[in-house]
Amino acid sequence: MATAFHLQIISPMKVVIDAHVPSCEIPGAEGDFGVLPGHAAFFSMLRPGVIDVTMSDGIRRRFFAATGYADVTPEKCTVISDHVQDLTEISTSEVQEALIAAKTALAAAETQAEREQAAKVLQSTEALAAAVRA
Repeated sequence: MATAFHLQIISPMKVVIDAHVPSCEIPGAEGDFGVLPGHAAFFSMLRPGVIDVTMSDGIRRRFFAATGYADVTPEKCTVISDHVQDLTEISTSEVQEALIAAKTALAAAETQAEREQAAKVLQSTEALAAAVRA
């Protein structure tokens, strides 16, 4: 049995990860799920949260993904997200500023569409804040 699978994490700005890894955990829309070599074919939308990757050398890398999807096959997992950021690159002060801005935008929203969009941004920012604290 294989000991690794090909993982790609892609954002519009760059390919974040393109490596063979033994495992990863992904925040799916219906709950977190783990991927191992030989995983059954699976497709899931993402919810804002942390992608936790165990690299082949045993080091864990953690990334925040805002939205997107994951396509899993027995040999490969591809994650495409509109925003992916390494948690080591995110400062607590940046997250606090983003939370304030998201709450302000929600309070200032005048239409239902604006409120829905602002609520999604706030939900994502709150997930980011929880990830940075963890």
